[in-house]
Amino acid sequence: MFANRGRSAVSLVYKFFLFFANCIFLLGGLALTGAGSYVLYLKQKTINSMIDFLFDPAVMIVLIGAIVMFVSFFGLLGSLREITCCLKFYYIVLMLLLLFEVAAIVIVFVFYYVPSARTTLGLYPEDTLKDAIIKYRDDEDMQNFIDQLQIQLKCCGVSNDNVGYKDWNSNMYFNCTTDTSGPKSPESCSVPFSCCRLVAGEKLNYKCGGGAMGADGDQSKIYTQGCLKGLEVWLNENALIIGGIAIGILIPQAFFIYMAKTMTFQIEEQKSKW
Repeated sequence: MFANRGRSAVSLVYKFFLFFANCIFLLGGLALTGAGSYVLYLKQKTINSMIDFLFDPAVMIVLIGAIVMFVSFFGLLGSLREITCCLKFYYIVLMLLLLFEVAAIVIVFVFYYVPSARTTLGLYPEDTLKDAIIKYRDDEDMQNFIDQLQIQLKCCGVSNDNVGYKDWNSNMYFNCTTDTSGPKSPESCSVPFSCCRLVAGEKLNYKCGGGAMGADGDQSKIYTQGCLKGLEVWLNENALIIGGIAIGILIPQAFFIYMAKTMTFQIEEQKSKW
């Protein structure tokens, strides 16, 4: 009877697993935040709009690292010192993040498989991405992001149709209007190299998109579908892989929520014995 009364209700397995796991997450978050901040310092980066924020990998790395560091600190402290308020904050934040991630996945698939939902929900990513096209030459990070997006999705421009390459008319350097009253850019009527159809083993030609939007332009050398259309195709082709990755992220997160919540109940049970 005395042995049972003296035995702690708090599982050491739960306690030290949460502690060491969150130590790793905390260090990882610190490394991400430090690396991203150093890159921003070197670039003397200033955030002037949401576009600058969303399309800068260094900013996103800092944000993700800061969130990971912040949340894992409460998990580490709560498990080590058996502080229930820290553990409750930890698993509540994880639950909110879990719900946000599930909602984001649902919205992405609904957005593409139920087109009418775009109007109902008021979601028009074309507007945001077109702003990025306008600023393509103004920000190196944004330029790299758009180039990689177009290369990976095999697309050109942002529209959800097969003539997305014409979106590059929005950029002052690539614009292909018929107005000849003013000087034209050397890149007029062209599209970025990332729009080009690349052949394996062929050397990259950065001027391969030259004149593609002109009256006599050869569109056979470039991808003509917009990137939202390209993303739709990519989702169709990789739905199983995306689902597997999502499950691989959500299940461990749910496991940590379960462990933190269970340990909170164990600590409260132990306190009731006192």
